[in-house]
Amino acid sequence: MLNSEDRSRIYQIDLDSTETNDARIIAYNYIKPHSTILDVGCACGDFGALVSTEKKCTVFGMEFDIKSIEEANKKCVFKRVHQVDLNALKTEEYQEYHNFFDYITLLDVLEHTVHPAQSLSSLKPYIKQDGFFIVSLPNVSFGDIKVGLLQNDFTYTDMGVLDKTHLKFFTYKTIAIFFAELGFEITGRQAKVSDITTKGTPYCVKNFIKRDPHSYAYQYVMNVRVSNLEIGALTKLNQDKMILRWPDIKNELNLIRRRKWINTLLPEGSTGRKIAKSIYEKITKRSS
Repeated sequence: MLNSEDRSRIYQIDLDSTETNDARIIAYNYIKPHSTILDVGCACGDFGALVSTEKKCTVFGMEFDIKSIEEANKKCVFKRVHQVDLNALKTEEYQEYHNFFDYITLLDVLEHTVHPAQSLSSLKPYIKQDGFFIVSLPNVSFGDIKVGLLQNDFTYTDMGVLDKTHLKFFTYKTIAIFFAELGFEITGRQAKVSDITTKGTPYCVKNFIKRDPHSYAYQYVMNVRVSNLEIGALTKLNQDKMILRWPDIKNELNLIRRRKWINTLLPEGSTGRKIAKSIYEKITKRSS
């Protein structure tokens, strides 16, 4: 069982802006340099540090866990980090932030809230008229989850799609409706891709799961803005935007499988891997 300190650091990660198959880096690529950002659920401040350092953004934070706030403040990049329970956020408490931010990010946040729609709506007054929300949500119809359900398994974990602190679950279809009902238009959508395991399922079931590109979507990252369209038109627009096609995931999926093949053939720390790495470095050095 995790103690409070372990929980405060469980989402702490090293971010590499060249790693394109990462929800936070997808979000990072939506952001223009020198923007003003509110990072909601900023955890230990890794994402805030990245956009502050590499894109020279001005970053504010909101976070519930006090130990996470302490870690975030150690990075010395936030103008201020507020301790906020997103389930009970009172918009009027932060009048200074009305129409203030270019971007509000909620990365792996809304699925932890009791009423995601209410939590997101409470942040609306803080965004500029031409600003964007960047939201990442896990995909409960990810292939491994589908297989688990067919085998009567829905086991919660410390992290991932079935994180034990997740209160709400989403698919690409319900995400489109969720934003439309709140008056948001999805202007950009990307998926964090992961390979899947269909072991133990009948051949026809494997084919059904594998034919769906959304089975390989571990998370979705959406760039959204407030819209004046009526709900019917907005729903259709969002549904079209959330459709995932094979070209959207092919390159990342091939890269994942290539790495997996290399790791199987040449395990980390093996002599063969060291030799291969040495040869690769020599070839790279010659060509540069």
